[in-house]
Amino acid sequence: MKLEHTTDADLLFAQLQANNTLETIKELTINSAIPVHKDVTIQDLEAFMPWRRRYRGTMTTTQIDQFAEYTNRTAGEVQANGEEPGVTVPCFVDPENMTAKVFFDLGTVEQPGHADFTARLNLPKTAAFEELLGKDGRAQDQKELAEWLEDWAPQLKVTSETGEPLNLPAAVGAVRRITIGAKSESTSEERTFGGRRSSMAEVEAQNKDTLPAFVEFTCEPYHGLQERTFRLRVSLITSEKPRLVMRIVRLEHHQEEMAKEFREHLEHALDGDLVDTFVGNFKP
Repeated sequence: MKLEHTTDADLLFAQLQANNTLETIKELTINSAIPVHKDVTIQDLEAFMPWRRRYRGTMTTTQIDQFAEYTNRTAGEVQANGEEPGVTVPCFVDPENMTAKVFFDLGTVEQPGHADFTARLNLPKTAAFEELLGKDGRAQDQKELAEWLEDWAPQLKVTSETGEPLNLPAAVGAVRRITIGAKSESTSEERTFGGRRSSMAEVEAQNKDTLPAFVEFTCEPYHGLQERTFRLRVSLITSEKPRLVMRIVRLEHHQEEMAKEFREHLEHALDGDLVDTFVGNFKP
């Protein structure tokens, strides 16, 4: 066939090219995508239908028991309604960040799902643990530390360098009465209360009580985890005005133990016949 106009040939070529492109796209995407002109708007009518096409959504909580209850119940429904009996859903646990996420429609490698029907747990720190972490390694004056010890007295124990228990009110009074006696030029030095006295400055408590070398702070670090006791070493920075610093002893060890407890708690709470638990994260 001979075309009379160049424009007709161009249109025919464009049509053939479009058809080839469409077939290629269908083949590559297994019929799940088509080319759309830039001026075409696609409107999803699902919002106007009485039912959604499929179930999806995200449940979020900060409580382990609620997360486990919802996950076990929903995973049971998914398994009962699935085409293959006994299929489990995956739960990815991130112990470092104290989070967990379940995908109820992740599917399989052969039949991948949309991965948008999920449940997520974000385990928060308690107010007491947040307060403790805020004090870790931060220099503070006598008044601030003394008032902090008084405010959190029900959760505290104080000891000397040798581990001897001290009377808390007396220890607070000793902190309030710290004075610096300079013997030479003004130079700052950091040391523990149990250490050797500085040759350039002498710290004196103006009473008979011993200054605390360690503070033991007991609290539930994360909601749902067991109480644990954190030991803080008290140090003094001597300069014109005394500054005190508390540092948590072996904080990294505590973090590892809490992460392990979180993982084991979830593994125990989730039904192993319905949920497979993995340590890590998954991004669909």
